Amino acid sequence: MNENEPLLSVSDLKVQFRTEDGVVKAVDGLSYELARGRTLGIVGESGSGKSVSNLAILGLHNPMTSTVTGEIKFNGQNLVGAKDSAMEKLRGNEISMIFQDPLTSLSPFYTIGEQIAETYRRHTGASKSKARKRAVEMLTKVGIPQPDRRVDDYP
Repeated sequence: MNENEPLLSVSDLKVQFRTEDGVVKAVDGLSYELARGRTLGIVGESGSGKSVSNLAILGLHNPMTSTVTGEIKFNGQNLVGAKDSAMEKLRGNEISMIFQDPLTSLSPFYTIGEQIAETYRRHTGASKSKARKRAVEMLTKVGIPQPDRRVDDYP
């Protein structure tokens, strides 16, 4: 990792989806760089490709229905075509996304605490009890009232 190179570099990113009606070009030739320690805001109309391009950076598109080409470098590592195991190590530890629709961020089938704890356990290897404590800490940190009770609530 060279301190002078960008933290994130996206070059000629293209994301296409195969549909019954043909190929949809959701992102077509996006390029930008994000320097270390800087913030980049991506804005655009609904349907302009903001979420699609960010999901591509995280490697979250289904390869059975989509094609991602171009180059996405994070800390000098090309993410396009990276193995799932390499992406899992990056996601949540070094790079993540806050989805814009809070209603779809948590599954209604699992408790809030289970979902927070699962992510924490997956990235740290913590025990279930330690992960649950961490979930309560996180709920406290973001100002959720009665976090020790709310951790067992469903979204």
